[in-house]
Amino acid sequence: MNVFDIREFGATGNGRDKDTAAMQRAVDSCSEKGGGLVYCAPGTYLSGSLLLKTGVELHLEVGATILGSPDPADYTAATGEETKVHLQGPSTHLLLARGAHHVAITGRGTIDGNGRAFFTTSVAPGRTRKAVRDWRPSHMLAFVECQDVLVRDVHLVDSPLFTVWPLGCDRVTIQGITIRDDRQGPNTSGIETDCSSDVCITDCTMDCGDDCITLKSDAARLGYQKPCENITVTNCRLSTSCNAIRIGFEGDAPIRNGVFSNLVIYDTRSGINMTVPSWPSSKVFHGPSIENISFSHVIMEVGWPFWLYIGHGASPPGCMRNVSFSDVLATATRGSYVGGSSELPIEGFRVRNMELILSGEPDETLAVLPEPLEDVWGLIYSRGIPHGLYFRHVRDLSLHDVHVRWGRVTGGWRSALRAEHIDGLDLDGMTCRQAPGADEHPAIDLLRVTNGSVRGCRALPGTGTFLRTVDAQVVCDNNELSGALRAVDEVHCGPRS
Repeated sequence: MNVFDIREFGATGNGRDKDTAAMQRAVDSCSEKGGGLVYCAPGTYLSGSLLLKTGVELHLEVGATILGSPDPADYTAATGEETKVHLQGPSTHLLLARGAHHVAITGRGTIDGNGRAFFTTSVAPGRTRKAVRDWRPSHMLAFVECQDVLVRDVHLVDSPLFTVWPLGCDRVTIQGITIRDDRQGPNTSGIETDCSSDVCITDCTMDCGDDCITLKSDAARLGYQKPCENITVTNCRLSTSCNAIRIGFEGDAPIRNGVFSNLVIYDTRSGINMTVPSWPSSKVFHGPSIENISFSHVIMEVGWPFWLYIGHGASPPGCMRNVSFSDVLATATRGSYVGGSSELPIEGFRVRNMELILSGEPDETLAVLPEPLEDVWGLIYSRGIPHGLYFRHVRDLSLHDVHVRWGRVTGGWRSALRAEHIDGLDLDGMTCRQAPGADEHPAIDLLRVTNGSVRGCRALPGTGTFLRTVDAQVVCDNNELSGALRAVDEVHCGPRS
């Protein structure tokens, strides 16, 4: 393999003199000669925008650091070729590959985005985030319309915006990297996989100020329709002040075929967030179709374990379909929500073998969520939902071997499970009771449920009413309810106008 040492092209590595031009010369020479390894020896290389090219592997030795320049004028060098992709600003990324193939960033060195140079040093009263001073660079590592991308082993720290961004790419491997960003930095996300396919993210550790791993389909930014599909995420440790995993939220193109396994999520506001929105002002007109997503072997210590919803105004082909969770252990201080809309329900949601341990103090005023849900975002974040699991507008809901237990709880906690407007409920082997001190509420509260089945469930000692059904068609069979003062409270409200 051809090796191109950036010091031989004039890089100093002293952390004071700008090494951008020397590093770019090494990259250009490497690509022009058929590819090879651009070698960064130990040292601190102050740099603005660099354009990576086909066949180039940028390798950072242990002790080597690429440090993002604090000067905005240094982020105009990597203009590259004209493209239909609508990048933020004039190519203001620290490292950018555009239309390249077989491009890599490897080694156990560090890429430091120098976000501290662009953020305020403290959080203003009433805010949870620092502010951008005057300007900041865009995504720290950006791969746009590339093929066969590898990012391996490097340490990525203090990004001023999203850290790693594959947009419109095919065959991306991100392995063994560490991301540590400012937890109070605005939009300091980890890996944003956008309109990309055949992506493998494995053995990574992240501590971020925004979402750790996202799957998005922002076709408006890409300039044409391309799904985000065939994604594998495994063996990762995730911590953030926002969402560990976020799917959807931006874009209208499909998101499908994602497998998430062997995840440890800790010190995090929200474990898993999946969203089908409609925001025409942001060029999200009907929302993405999110299909065939599975999570397995996940341990979480979070605010709320999962939050899945279809927003007001979302419409076909936008949807959320065939989502499953299995082998989950979650400790949380907020209830989880899974809800579609009356016009667009979630289709096919399954949980198998989940242990949920709840503590903390929610606000009982949100026991029944209004529609549209967007009207109460602020209250949800600050007060939480007083039910362990809350389902609404779901078709084909299956919960097998779900166990809800209460830790040190205070305040307005109510039911372990509340489900309303459900068509097709299979509740099998659930073990629970209502929150301590909430005996006036049932452990399981089913409202307007059709084609429902409750079987093999067990009431924990101290249960008041185990099951309440309101205008529901539910068959109960083979349940062990000796721990409940009252087994079933069935309420018929009559025909609704």
